[in-house]
Amino acid sequence: MGGTFDWLDSFLEDKPAYTELSDRIGIVPQPRSLTFLTYRISQEDPGMGCGIWSSTPKDGATGTAWFALLCSAGFLSSVGMEAEASNDKPYYMYGLPSLDDTSTQKVVSMLAPMQPRNYVVMEVKSNLIKEERAQVLKKFPSTHFKKVAYVIMGEPKEEYKTRVRNKILKLKQDKADSTWRIKKAQQEQKKKMIQRQKELEAKKKEAEDAKKKMEEEVKKAAQEEGTEEKKADEATEEPAAKPDEEMKQAEEEPAPEEEEDLGDEPPKAELTEDEEKLSFLPKGVIPDLTPSILGKAFANFTIPEKDEGFDEIKFVWQEESQSKEYLRKWVLETKLTTRIEDLQPSQDFRDKFAAWQKSYTEMQAKQKAWKAAGSKKSKDAAPVDITAVEDVNDIGGGEPLYSSFEAEDWALLQLRYELYLLQDSFKKDVNDPDRVAIPEAHLSFYYSKYFKKQMNLKQFGVSELADFVKLVKDTVAVSEDSKMFSTILDDELESIDMLVKFTEESRKERQRRIDAGDETARLKFVLHNPAPAPVAPAAVPPVPVAPAIPGPKGKGKGKKGKW
Repeated sequence: MGGTFDWLDSFLEDKPAYTELSDRIGIVPQPRSLTFLTYRISQEDPGMGCGIWSSTPKDGATGTAWFALLCSAGFLSSVGMEAEASNDKPYYMYGLPSLDDTSTQKVVSMLAPMQPRNYVVMEVKSNLIKEERAQVLKKFPSTHFKKVAYVIMGEPKEEYKTRVRNKILKLKQDKADSTWRIKKAQQEQKKKMIQRQKELEAKKKEAEDAKKKMEEEVKKAAQEEGTEEKKADEATEEPAAKPDEEMKQAEEEPAPEEEEDLGDEPPKAELTEDEEKLSFLPKGVIPDLTPSILGKAFANFTIPEKDEGFDEIKFVWQEESQSKEYLRKWVLETKLTTRIEDLQPSQDFRDKFAAWQKSYTEMQAKQKAWKAAGSKKSKDAAPVDITAVEDVNDIGGGEPLYSSFEAEDWALLQLRYELYLLQDSFKKDVNDPDRVAIPEAHLSFYYSKYFKKQMNLKQFGVSELADFVKLVKDTVAVSEDSKMFSTILDDELESIDMLVKFTEESRKERQRRIDAGDETARLKFVLHNPAPAPVAPAAVPPVPVAPAIPGPKGKGKGKKGKW
């Protein structure tokens, strides 16, 4: 959700006489936001500290100030950032308690109704919820304020789009100007460095020439003293560079780099084809509402009605009917893409899951007892018609239908029931006709919330959710079109017998394929065997303790004894 504060900024630019009342005024420099707080010392009673100085609205407004309640959902999007801070409720870290806990904003909000001025109350979430709008309206008496609700929803007007594009263009131009100035400064710095290098080289050459001249004078003086010394000096001289060597040295010197022509003015920024189509400013790092707050509140969003206490309702972008339809569709779409963070399993779920765990344990115990008794299937026995079985715990001779279950079959039986119960309980606990199935992307989240454990796909030998669901395709499915997870069974499962039958049918089909040579039918589960019960340590007989040997008594009463 975004764009609301962008619209507010444009509103305040056009109407500077309005004062914003929101939590963000603590971090956004807005001198006008505190102009209504004017303090004076009472002349009548010097003992009074300070009071509120009443004043009439500025810019020729009448004595009745305007109260603008923004109900804005201009750029609604369920995709947001998982962060604590938002424009609606900023996260302060000044280190000052009165600022960090928004006490200052609360005081301002409390005092504002006492000072008739033109206010804009910006609360993204609260202004879209009827009950919270009512609490705000109570603070501003109708005798002093005209209460107007601005509804900003749907496709914006062309005037707003033009303003948005101009802002985007300005941001691009500012960036281009900054980049140009940096490059220009770097070029100037480079020129200065080159000039400085040339000056240093000239001074070095001048010093070398002076040294050479001095050496020549010394040599000349030596020549006058004797021929031998002259020859010795000539032998130590370095031979003059030959023309070929001089040319080679010149070739080895790096050629000067070509300097980029930046011109005298920064380049002019232009909007791209995609930017020309934008109706809203790109979303920033901080959203207007955090995903968690949005997820808890959006289902209760409504458009304000006049009977709530408003003197006027202005629909800025679209008409009333279009705005209501826009909000209805957005809420419906958001329900399909937003997790219910505060959803808690009901008591009905806990009771059913506890009953299942008991039945599951009893079935495993019955299978072990049947095997321990040495019971075996008769080779001449007719194949069991699984669909006709009336009692899965006894299909004849005390044999349970699940007598051949292995660890993988028990895991699949449990998975069938868990996924069925999850979908059934989710539908009942949410109690929303628009939310009768779980989005595929949120299946793992709700599984963890209900069963208090992670949904481990690798344990079942798969890495994709689609393959995971295929393992129990007789119980649950994911729609290819809507990507919604749901059960294909009846809403109320009378007993778990059907799930046991599904598991046995799946086991038999898998075994038939393996017997036919299809090794791909083998399950590759990574099941963890339960840890063995801790063995109690053997009892250790107590070690007899020798009686203490008393030492010699002292000779005198009250005196220390001697050994």
